[in-house]
Amino acid sequence: MTAEETLDLVAKQWCTLEDIMKLGHLGRNSALKAKKTIKDKLEKEGYLIPKSVVPTKEVVAFFDIDIPFLESRVSSKELIKTR
Repeated sequence: MTAEETLDLVAKQWCTLEDIMKLGHLGRNSALKAKKTIKDKLEKEGYLIPKSVVPTKEVVAFFDIDIPFLESRVSSKELIKTR
């Protein structure tokens, strides 16, 4: 998955299981475990989370996705295209 594709996914408010699979490069079972871990953490903090999605912000934190780095890669690529 490219930096641009990753940024498109993390621009959404909520992540589905398929999004978690893509962002974490995980299979279905591992993505289910990651989703459960994120959801359990938030519920312990008192948040009510929909059944089928989790907040993208929490997925980004869980996988430690470096958004500024990805944005710089996309910007560099666009700069090269304009030359």
